[in-house]
Amino acid sequence: MIFRRAQWLRLGWDTSFKKSSVEIKKPVLDSRKVSKGSAFFAYDGTHVSGKDFLFEALEKGASAVFVDIRHKKEILEDDRFSSNLPIFFGLHFRKIAGQTISFLLGDPSKSLEVIGITGTNGKTTTALFLQQTLEKLKQKTAYIGTLGFSLGREKKDLGLTTPDVISMHQLLEKSLKKKAVYAILEASSHGLWQGRLEGVEFNLGIFTNLTQDHLDYHEDMESYYEAKKILFLRLLEIARKYPKAVYGAIIGTDTSYGKRLAKEIKSLSPPFPVITVGEEGDAKLTQIRPSWNGYRALLIWAQKTYKLKTSLLGRFNLENFAFAFLALLLLGFEADEILPYMQKLSAPEGRMEVIKGPQGRHIVIDYAHTPDALQNLLETVAELNPIRIILVFGCGGNRDKEKRPLMGRIANRMADFTIITNDNPRNEDPQSIVNDIKQEMKGSNFIVVFERDKAIHTGLTLLGPQEVLVIAGKGHENYQILKDKTIHFSDKEVATKLLASMKYDNK
Repeated sequence: MIFRRAQWLRLGWDTSFKKSSVEIKKPVLDSRKVSKGSAFFAYDGTHVSGKDFLFEALEKGASAVFVDIRHKKEILEDDRFSSNLPIFFGLHFRKIAGQTISFLLGDPSKSLEVIGITGTNGKTTTALFLQQTLEKLKQKTAYIGTLGFSLGREKKDLGLTTPDVISMHQLLEKSLKKKAVYAILEASSHGLWQGRLEGVEFNLGIFTNLTQDHLDYHEDMESYYEAKKILFLRLLEIARKYPKAVYGAIIGTDTSYGKRLAKEIKSLSPPFPVITVGEEGDAKLTQIRPSWNGYRALLIWAQKTYKLKTSLLGRFNLENFAFAFLALLLLGFEADEILPYMQKLSAPEGRMEVIKGPQGRHIVIDYAHTPDALQNLLETVAELNPIRIILVFGCGGNRDKEKRPLMGRIANRMADFTIITNDNPRNEDPQSIVNDIKQEMKGSNFIVVFERDKAIHTGLTLLGPQEVLVIAGKGHENYQILKDKTIHFSDKEVATKLLASMKYDNK
């Protein structure tokens, strides 16, 4: 496309470039991928600065380069600089870079109904509940998140919960071309903080919860919270720019950060409804009845009572169900058309997934890899009154170390017996990870079995009638990251195969 002076001025770019327009064929983030006609966006990374690759990109034929204005003085003083070069400087670089990338790709999010979901736990499940229901309602819906990209029968692995900013807008562009009406995005804290969602015009936001995770990146809970809050500040910005564009925000308030977020957003007088969900929220779940066949509950909101019925297990899944249901109401659907479809929802793979064995033995596979998620998982299983809970879990290497003893304490308190094993140890010594987990574990109701398949086999060997083996941490993952390689590994595949080989007696 032709990128004209009026357009770059409107988007906020400063330049000494003399020409009135440039022709841009495609945006790129990696200078190694620059070809003639590319627009190179020189993002600064953790260890490198985009400005260091600016002139290289121009030599390769980039038709424009965009860089943070804080590097302007250094670039202007470089011997290679000339006012004939199409170099554009931006204040609030990540913000206007995202908006420019969106513009270059046709602003696809403006023609979609975009739902952003953020939170420590529950993003994926809530997103897939929404996607499944919208598809049943004959609304073509794209999903971008932990499980990759999906639209209709097309599925693609992305590697990140929230892909890079160009990939994000390209996927939205692709969704629009394939006639999608809705796009549901998991907004990770990394993605929000690093500007990967800049330029996306959200129409609705959901905050599930906020508990300890990712402190290896954010350093403290305050920074983690501020990253999540970005989504809702964006909703406010969009709503004030485009009246009636935002349908609302739904905020889970069973954590202190949820209560704080709701209070802070409401104090800014948003021109859209903010619904809090929790024991003291605008919407409340009551008369909850759990069983191995699913949950029954009532949801009270806006002086109406809705009967919720699901085959899903877990109070957290019931909350995710409520988030999705309320979002659909805000989008304009009627409860009577929504609920028959929602009652048939299935959980995402590896989220509270149940494998039934002989004599009432159950295996539960779940992605729980944070203290809060592990506690919720074990509370859910305990509600179903098994004779004993056996837990297999570990913690990932080269990640938040502070959560490890917390998870050990929860396992020690809530499981009858725990088998500590490898998760994805990556480049960290597995023994070091185990030592961190064991810090808060007392007594003798746990053992260590480093090989994950052997740990699962040990759990199955110990599993008696009416008992539950909980395998936590990896969920849907079909790989394991070891020091020098990544191998195929699926908790579900291993557990299913081993269960079939077990010779249980009837005791």
